Amino acid sequence: MIKYLIYVLAISLLIGYIADAQTTTQVVTKITASANVVGNVDLIVMKDLEFEVGNLSPTDLIVDPQRDSHSGQIKIVGSPNSLVRITNEKQSILQHENGKSQLYFTYNVSGSTDNVQQKSVILTQKNEVKLSDGGLYYLWVGGQLSGLENIIPGNYTMELKIDVEYIL
Repeated sequence: MIKYLIYVLAISLLIGYIADAQTTTQVVTKITASANVVGNVDLIVMKDLEFEVGNLSPTDLIVDPQRDSHSGQIKIVGSPNSLVRITNEKQSILQHENGKSQLYFTYNVSGSTDNVQQKSVILTQKNEVKLSDGGLYYLWVGGQLSGLENIIPGNYTMELKIDVEYIL
């Protein structure tokens, strides 16, 4: 009889434990999120970066972002007089349309609050700059294209990633 009571007691405790475990599986979580929205930032491509075939040397091609008319140009539009951080990639691979050839591009980016390329200053990979009274900042994109010794005719494509974020 005592053995039977011990089994009943053990089973009762086990059932109670399982029932208790099943009722306590509900977890309540509270998540709070907040954001300080300063404003939108738009990047507008005003001119694509161009490589002039006639300028190709046997090994590389350089486009000066401060002086070369073949530089790409991007306009940043944001909140007037705001401080922003501009981050850009340093290198990229240009892939031939058939996928059998690659060129290597090292970026050189310059910027200015004025839309005057010759007044622009060379930027590093992460820069903090102030937008103009009109909320504008201009970037010029140049750099060095290498790997030309194995170039094959055709179209090459690449993407440049530039991040612009407000600094609070």
